[in-house]
Amino acid sequence: MRASAVINRVRELREQAGISQSALAAAIRLSRQSLGAIEAGRVTPGVDVGLRLAQALGRRVEEVFGAESPRVISAEPGSGAFSSGARVSLAEVRGRWVAHPLVGDDVQKAADGVVLGAKRAVRVEPLRSEGELRDNVLIMGCAPALGVLAERLNTRRGAGRFAWLSRGSTEALEQLARERVHVAGVHLLDARSGEANVSAVRRVLAGRELTLVALARWQVGWVTAPGNPKQIRSALDLARRGVRLVAREPGAGARRWLDAELRRVGLSPALARSALMAGGHLDVARAVAFGAADTGVATLDAARAFGLELVPLGEERFDLVVPKAGFGDARVARLLDELSSGAARRELAALGYDTRCTGERSAELHAA
Repeated sequence: MRASAVINRVRELREQAGISQSALAAAIRLSRQSLGAIEAGRVTPGVDVGLRLAQALGRRVEEVFGAESPRVISAEPGSGAFSSGARVSLAEVRGRWVAHPLVGDDVQKAADGVVLGAKRAVRVEPLRSEGELRDNVLIMGCAPALGVLAERLNTRRGAGRFAWLSRGSTEALEQLARERVHVAGVHLLDARSGEANVSAVRRVLAGRELTLVALARWQVGWVTAPGNPKQIRSALDLARRGVRLVAREPGAGARRWLDAELRRVGLSPALARSALMAGGHLDVARAVAFGAADTGVATLDAARAFGLELVPLGEERFDLVVPKAGFGDARVARLLDELSSGAARRELAALGYDTRCTGERSAELHAA
């Protein structure tokens, strides 16, 4: 654990108060450049400037400048493996702190904390203020559109700071059932009934009051290199010598499509089990783009992201699963409002999503 250090919270407190740098500089009779140097820690202000800053921010001097005690948050472990030094997303869900490791495509995101140790609980040294962490909203699912929505929301002022965690649909539902995320994203087609998502949600979250809100519809298919050099047209082509397959983990929506196609043409499910494993649609496309595999089941947006082609298998709806309590949360309400904005719909459409159903309530599930 790191030692205590002198902190400078000028910028953090100014932004919390909604005061521009120029306005604060004028209020304390300082140039904007000088205030910027103080906020960046390049200059230590004198006592008089420190007092004026504290007064303008409505804080005690000790809150603005002082000794920072090392903080540790004890969090419930979410989805993934934990080790000392791991970077995590951290949020409060139903009154409990929950930590999820940043893995796969999540690794490029800024962390909320660093793991100090993990036994029954995960001990995390936070990298943000507690107020910021309590504002976090965790959205788990495999649709890259969730990252786009989070970015759109986080670049504008408003309730909530949104973190997309890229995981498969079944994992997202299980984490929602354990109250370790705020919203889950799913695309799980029931092979028998042809019903989208509702059966899977009922099975994992039996007895909960939930609403399914449509994110969009998307195409699912065989992702191939440009020109489809291996001439992949159906699952039968996977049996040809030299065709290398990349597959999602069991429980993922794309894996269900793959398993169903193997059954349809009479091929062994062992083909999927022996394939290169990928953690998301983007990982499937990345493996094909980099030459590690020839094909795999993924979505149109993932194929486009890497300049690949898609041989369609079908279309499905991706839903957000929101607990009843979420509709009383201003942060979740803001997320759902964003779905109805024209700009968000246009961006999702440009990624390859069909947005005609976006924002509609797909189903209401009531407690038994």
